[in-house]
Amino acid sequence: MRVSSFSIFFMFAVMTLHSQALNEPATVIWNIDNCSSIGGYPVTVFGNPSVKEFPIGKAMVFDGIDDGLIVQGCPMNKSSEFTVEIIFRPDSSFPENIEQRFLHIQKPNFEHRRMLLELRLNDKQEWIVDTHVRADSNYLTSLAKDYPHPVDRWYHVALVYKDGVASHYVNGIKEMSGPINYIPVDSAHVSLGMRMNQKSFFKGAIKSVRLSNVALSPSGFMQSGLVPKTVGDKFSQRILFSDDFEINNKNWISEFEDPSSSNTKITKGVLDVSASAGATVWFNKKLSGNIMITYDAVVINGGGPNDRVSDLNAFWMATDPANANIYTRNGKFSSYDNLNLYYSGIGGHDNETTRFRKYHSNGEKPVIKEYLDKAHLLKGNLKYKIKIVVNNGIVQLYCNDELYFDYLDTQPYREGYFAFRTTRSHQIFDNFKVYQIESEK
Repeated sequence: MRVSSFSIFFMFAVMTLHSQALNEPATVIWNIDNCSSIGGYPVTVFGNPSVKEFPIGKAMVFDGIDDGLIVQGCPMNKSSEFTVEIIFRPDSSFPENIEQRFLHIQKPNFEHRRMLLELRLNDKQEWIVDTHVRADSNYLTSLAKDYPHPVDRWYHVALVYKDGVASHYVNGIKEMSGPINYIPVDSAHVSLGMRMNQKSFFKGAIKSVRLSNVALSPSGFMQSGLVPKTVGDKFSQRILFSDDFEINNKNWISEFEDPSSSNTKITKGVLDVSASAGATVWFNKKLSGNIMITYDAVVINGGGPNDRVSDLNAFWMATDPANANIYTRNGKFSSYDNLNLYYSGIGGHDNETTRFRKYHSNGEKPVIKEYLDKAHLLKGNLKYKIKIVVNNGIVQLYCNDELYFDYLDTQPYREGYFAFRTTRSHQIFDNFKVYQIESEK
């Protein structure tokens, strides 16, 4: 039989495409916007979950009493590695409904192989992720008790497994991981808003789920553009204050512990702060209400006399209950202990720790959040884009669009002053802006 070169080429192309299709990682996004069919699978409905329009789009609302869905299929069947992602909003329901399950994958009536995304509520209007992976007699439960989050807001949660390790993330930040020899599920269903046996109901909303048979890194998660990066994403176009440091530093007041070998100056369109000891550079306008502060910063490492990669810090909403004039200190760190303020220290203690504190004028300044890993410390000569949000008791700090600190303050500071803060370091700042936040997105 004679076979044309075109036929051979066509067969080769089909085989190549087929091979690529077999090897291509499958990833499926489910928009949870109806109760009849999700991802092409039929759905069993429990209770009366309903679709509601939110600013980020349609989502399914569950009442935490008897609402739930079971999707009769799962694209991750037989996958030896996986990523489970969900965009959801847990609502306040403490103390009536403390332990909740919002996503559960397993073969019906075969609980020995399953994975669950759960949460626990506390009396501070916060929730904590609890993930569970079971493989016959082996299991891994990861309750992230050190990572509470405010309720009544949208979040992205991911559970990732590969090579014997399961990890979970909230808004792209890893919270916990541990070893587990996972055995792939088969013929699985997916329960949303409850445990598959119709217990531990979830109160809140679920917007979307993505199921992948490959372990994704945070850069590959679906959260970008879906979960608001900050509660202050929608703000007025009127900038309250702006300083590009092109002319002078008249908006800034410096306090140096060692003024003889420290200085603040404008050079080449940036604010240049060089400090041989403690230094605080105050913005001289008092801020109030819901605000967002943004600026660029570089920690200089060029062999200069004060060049040291450490302490990219800030004060904000700072007030002195004993004195309306806040500019009365000498730059020494302990001299600010009697102020009310929020404090962030990125790369503090010789670039060994990154911390968030709330100062009280009685001298208490508890550490609310701390990182010790290298990823949250400083690198010299790298531009850092800082964003600080204060909005109805929610206090956040972003560094290069990554949420470092996220704190719900039940007794928030609603006004005060901002300052750049450092010690034994040389840093430059640019593009300083203050916005008034009008409403949450």
